[in-house]
Amino acid sequence: MESSLAAAPPDEHESKEEAPGTAGDRMSGADSSLGGGAKSCEISDSKEENSSKSEGGEASSSLADKVTLIMATSPVKSNPSTALLEYTMRTIRVYCEGISDIKKIIVCDGYTLDTEKGEGAARKGRRISTQKAEDYKEYIKRIHNLCESGNENFSRTSVLVLKKLHGFGLAMQQALEHVKTEYVFVAQHDRVFVEKATALAPLVKVLDHDKKVNYIGYLTHRQINYRHRMTAQHGLKIPTTMSQGLELCPLIHFLDSMHIARTSFWEYMFKTGTIKIRDFPEHTFGNVQRWDCVKNGMQAFEKYGTYLLWDGKCVVKHVNGRTFLDKNQRLAKGYPASKELDNLIAALEEEDKKSTTTGEPSSV
Repeated sequence: MESSLAAAPPDEHESKEEAPGTAGDRMSGADSSLGGGAKSCEISDSKEENSSKSEGGEASSSLADKVTLIMATSPVKSNPSTALLEYTMRTIRVYCEGISDIKKIIVCDGYTLDTEKGEGAARKGRRISTQKAEDYKEYIKRIHNLCESGNENFSRTSVLVLKKLHGFGLAMQQALEHVKTEYVFVAQHDRVFVEKATALAPLVKVLDHDKKVNYIGYLTHRQINYRHRMTAQHGLKIPTTMSQGLELCPLIHFLDSMHIARTSFWEYMFKTGTIKIRDFPEHTFGNVQRWDCVKNGMQAFEKYGTYLLWDGKCVVKHVNGRTFLDKNQRLAKGYPASKELDNLIAALEEEDKKSTTTGEPSSV
């Protein structure tokens, strides 16, 4: 999306907006220019995908009926290594109780070769070489193997492979066509949990009982001073609120980072027409939302219902997939070890050992 749209006055878009509907009010599919529906993608299921039973009993079954996780991935420097994705999926399983019990979809975005012409130049360099394309194909093949091998980090996981470049936003739209649950847990391959996070069940309870809440995001270090920044930058006073025992803070700018949301809210975002090919919704829809709230005050926020989980715990970190290399790749290039990442992995493995009898060594 061009920057002029992101900065457009919010009232230009308000006439097109509809209130988020119910989970059954689904959009029909992706932009026809991308091929649409099944023609533009292929999906395969893991051996455990259809199983909704687990040791968690009734509560686990309830979560499986209500929430689907969508993990977005795309070509990155470390392909064909799956170390980054494995690490991310493991942090989600270990640090967020309840995730193991729900269905998961890994959506693999398409790409444009650097030899091709047309609508392929991505904001974040999504034109790739022929060799990188081969690496990415091998990466996808390895993801399939992880899902089919019984790896606990990839239990109940399907793989959705998009044949053309979509970008994060429209890749999510394609994945949502395969979601049948009322809520969706959204993750990206380079956004990881770094410590124990609020479990899935309490967040679902908020969404079940508080219809004004459409989205709950986990805190990152960049958001810890969010309320003060909004007051300093825009003069907005943003009070927190309590819902089902959790403190929530109104978020006036939608963020792509780790969150749970109503499936219908994501569909509502697409209906606003702000998300196009290659877009990240936080750069487009999020900017429109922000300036709506700045111009019209916090009363404008009510139609969005996006909140941060305001528990003071910065549990999500951006690892940056564009520069990430796994342990063996760093050694091969003569790069020093990443002490911060090594410490995070050590903490993760220690936490994992508390709940499992065997800890898998990490290749990150």
